[in-house]
Amino acid sequence: MKWSLLLIGLMSAQVWAHGPTPQKTDESIQVNAAADALWQRVSAPCGLAQWHPQVKACETVNDKQQKITLNNGKQLLQEIDEVSATDMTVSYRLSGDVDLDALPVSSLNGKIKVAAEGAHAKVTWTARYYRAFTGNEPPAGQDDEAAKNAVDRFVKDGLQGLKEGRINAATSSIGWRSKICVSLRPLLKSLGMSVCA
Repeated sequence: MKWSLLLIGLMSAQVWAHGPTPQKTDESIQVNAAADALWQRVSAPCGLAQWHPQVKACETVNDKQQKITLNNGKQLLQEIDEVSATDMTVSYRLSGDVDLDALPVSSLNGKIKVAAEGAHAKVTWTARYYRAFTGNEPPAGQDDEAAKNAVDRFVKDGLQGLKEGRINAATSSIGWRSKICVSLRPLLKSLGMSVCA
């Protein structure tokens, strides 16, 4: 009798105590561009600052990590696990403590793959993640639904940016200014000018 009650108690605890369940986002889009050209955009370090509508800027932290600044000013630290030119895939994960105002997840692994489809390209973006709150009763905004909605929106917006051939004018001008400064810095310095120092 005691064993039966104990077993029932354990089963009841298992029924009611369930934490976050793994969530997934799988999206793809066809792009009217050659796969090789699209791959160059996808695989470029911090390239998503150019084509992702939700990304305001991206800064290379080291050879693996990138600090992404979203349009709302919040930041994500992204770590690149692998860039495979052979498979035209980029694998990454979020690193460090994730700012919940940036993306309401506790962890996320993602992969972006480019494939040729005739004269066009197909981009597939997959993500696997857990909600922000890892306990049993998540508050609003930190539950599975909030995580899935936010990641779905981020992925879909990014794919649409690639399809539209989006070029972020702000980061583009910063990039050109940086390139010009790098090339002119020695000349300006020799002239005693502090511009681009």
